[in-house]
Amino acid sequence: MRKSPEAPGTMCRPPRHALRRRPGNVLVMFAVFLTGMIGMVAFAIDTGYIALYKTRMQRAADAGALAGAQEALVPPGATASADAVRAEVRKYIDLNMPGLTVRDEDIQLCRYSPYADPGARLSYTYTATDPANAVQVTLRRDSLQNSPLDLFFAPVIGSKNAAVVVTATAFCAQGQAVKPGASLLPYTMQIDYYYAAMGKTRPDGTGGILSDALNATRNLLSDITTVNLGLQQLTSGPDGVNEVVLFSDKQNAPGNFGSLDLGSTSNATGELERQILYGPTVADFANPDFALKVNQTDGALYVPFMCGGDTGLTSSVDVSFEAIKGQPRIIPLYDTVSGNGDNAVYNIVGYAGITVTKVDFQGSPKRLWIQPAFLVSNKVLPATNDIDVKVEGVYLPPKLVIP
Repeated sequence: MRKSPEAPGTMCRPPRHALRRRPGNVLVMFAVFLTGMIGMVAFAIDTGYIALYKTRMQRAADAGALAGAQEALVPPGATASADAVRAEVRKYIDLNMPGLTVRDEDIQLCRYSPYADPGARLSYTYTATDPANAVQVTLRRDSLQNSPLDLFFAPVIGSKNAAVVVTATAFCAQGQAVKPGASLLPYTMQIDYYYAAMGKTRPDGTGGILSDALNATRNLLSDITTVNLGLQQLTSGPDGVNEVVLFSDKQNAPGNFGSLDLGSTSNATGELERQILYGPTVADFANPDFALKVNQTDGALYVPFMCGGDTGLTSSVDVSFEAIKGQPRIIPLYDTVSGNGDNAVYNIVGYAGITVTKVDFQGSPKRLWIQPAFLVSNKVLPATNDIDVKVEGVYLPPKLVIP
């Protein structure tokens, strides 16, 4: 019998089996997705934790390396104390990450040569002639030190911890030229006499210890003062670095030490006092009497240059020298001088870090004791190659480098 067609507007009902319910399907799918989601969240949390901890470790290593690089600086001819450097590094690491310990082997004094080819700039060999100027610090959370970093969720997948190791290297670049504001003394010293005070000849192989300079230093060298440059303190007793009388009591032995016209040729007492205390200014370098000696591109004073001055020591500057005792200063070094008195002209060939240890302007001749020292200043420009380095003990502030 034929079925009559369905009335218009009525819907066809699906078969009964199509409406059969399947309880639990969504729950199973949710469980599957939840497991993967938990794994991804756990991975993200642990990965983020490792990254955050590594960043903190890197910051601590950077701080330790920067502090250690400056602590490694010593007066010319002296050798850095590895124990003192390590103590300074650990102090700054502890300030950033208390409780994190560092092995001695992971604090390395080294020598960094920024002019060398990449890959050959860092050396762990250094000498008194080529002293350590850099420090490399490695911080560990691994099986060697401090134990690996414990994780939060990774143990679920069988990984309980992660090794984290970071390294930082910092060095102090050697200076080459001085800028206005640098603590440059308006007095000069004969270069061979300076090296005689250190017991050696010029490192560049030119010249040598003058016989007059050597004879003079036999009576004028001493080591009776200990200088603490960090605290700018002087105490009695030897520190392994010679003091030397800057002005000799012998005519032309070892040379006409004297003041320099770092600016105006007037060489007035007030100008000398100001420059002893604070160094030359922009106005000094721009003075028409001096401006041609200054590099017009960067405004710095490079060696060699010729500079007029006055031989001898003016008694009126004794108060200024007393005020800077124990503080590091830069002194120009000359190799030859022509003329005498107000007509003296010095050939300035280098710079050196020194500090004043004693002032005695009461007797005759007047005496000024100085000691080789190191100085860190942002008012000096770095050397661009080994050949142009004509300074002793003058550095820029430490900076981080990639060996």
